[in-house]
Amino acid sequence: MTDCDVLICGFGPVAQLLALMLGDRGISTIVVERADEPYPLPRAAVIDDEVLRIFQGVGLDAEVLSEAQVQPGASIVTADGQAVEVFRSRVGLLGHPPLVSINQPSMERTLIAALEDRATVDVRWGTTLEVVDRHADRVEAYVRPTGGGRTERVSARWLVGCDGGTSAVRARMEIPFEGRTAPQRWIVVDVLVDRPLRKVPHPHFVGSRERPSVMVPMSPGRHRWEWMLHPGEDPAPFLTFASVRERIVPWLDGEEIEIERAVVYTFHTRTAAQWRRGRVLLAGDAAHLTPPFAGQGFSSGARDAANLAWKLEEVLHGAPDALLDTYEQERRPHVAAMQRTANTMGAFVQATHPRTIKARDLLLRSMDGTRIQDLVATNVKPLPAYGDGAFASRPARLPWRRSVGALFPQTGRLDDELPRGWAAVATDDVARELLEDAGLTVVDPGADAAWLTRHDASWALLRPDRFVFGCGGIDDIAPAVRAWRRITAPAREAVVA
Repeated sequence: MTDCDVLICGFGPVAQLLALMLGDRGISTIVVERADEPYPLPRAAVIDDEVLRIFQGVGLDAEVLSEAQVQPGASIVTADGQAVEVFRSRVGLLGHPPLVSINQPSMERTLIAALEDRATVDVRWGTTLEVVDRHADRVEAYVRPTGGGRTERVSARWLVGCDGGTSAVRARMEIPFEGRTAPQRWIVVDVLVDRPLRKVPHPHFVGSRERPSVMVPMSPGRHRWEWMLHPGEDPAPFLTFASVRERIVPWLDGEEIEIERAVVYTFHTRTAAQWRRGRVLLAGDAAHLTPPFAGQGFSSGARDAANLAWKLEEVLHGAPDALLDTYEQERRPHVAAMQRTANTMGAFVQATHPRTIKARDLLLRSMDGTRIQDLVATNVKPLPAYGDGAFASRPARLPWRRSVGALFPQTGRLDDELPRGWAAVATDDVARELLEDAGLTVVDPGADAAWLTRHDASWALLRPDRFVFGCGGIDDIAPAVRAWRRITAPAREAVVA
């Protein structure tokens, strides 16, 4: 007998989102968090369209957007001051804006308030994880009040470490955290503003010869500045009110500001050697750290939660434990791609050698206004498509050719029409009938039928995270349904094909 199905250690936004999705599935969940309350200052600055779609799945996208700011794009500024667009924001196949600035504390308040309606989720603030004992059929964690007190044993069928870059769960499992820490340190300053800054209408990466910097409009009423420290520089003089204000003033045009905080950050590119060890899993920063230049830190963790939640549900209902091995199999390559993107953008911004700066700026100026710039600006983020994992067939080798393994589009709000869990879309009456006979809810894809046509398919079987499990013609339905039953709960085997 266990106390819960899933124990989550840590209660940042990734854990909050995972707990929400588990709560929606009726899975008994206990969360332990060593702090007594949410962290009050902003850390993550932006989210993307994939994350907004995940929020849509828990009914919170509109509320999150109401306290956020949609960004029209992002630019790199050359050493001589020319702003070159490197990312263009437009609502595309996922139905949400792809670059949105947030205030993390506001977003967390929204998530935590929503959890109050999930009766199967028990959040325990001020509780520290001390020991983890693994067994064949359960995990036993020993926790105690952070301020001191009696140790308590909590037994769960699965444990998920969402406890950040210094993860106690990862440490207890003795899992190496491989990668590197960047030699550059950065001053990060969060500022309250009385109105949007006219000179910085969207994120700017400033490739200054003297001091590279980043400027990001955050949620309404907030702005972030970041300045790189050179090797050996003492950060203390840069953290004074006078110094911070002096660096901000050139970017103001009559706007009033209030400095909220100024801190020193070091950026990391690290990935845990394993994301699963027996009945213990890692997610978010506990599993991987990404530099901030592509704004993918929290977004990557949110994708972890969406991938992991439905697989935990299936395994808890009798699916083979091996299904959870596909979590890392799918997510690790995508995280690595995001890390490469962030490091590439960081290298562009952090260049300090004159020849490197000259080559970078020549490249940026030469592409400005060209078809190449358009391709870069609309394709800089890696495609949401997996090359291997829990699918009816092996996805295509090249990401842009994938149908199976790709995230199915929703140019409108298709997900609102789909049931929670597995579902299908079809444009052919015979395909619809066969899929319904297999026990699936089938929905008309509407405007997204164009995706099926482009991939020579009349139907698609969608996983709970809306990735395409299988698709094709009539003859492809039976093999896809058999594969679906192999990896999901035995209860579905009673459904006649």
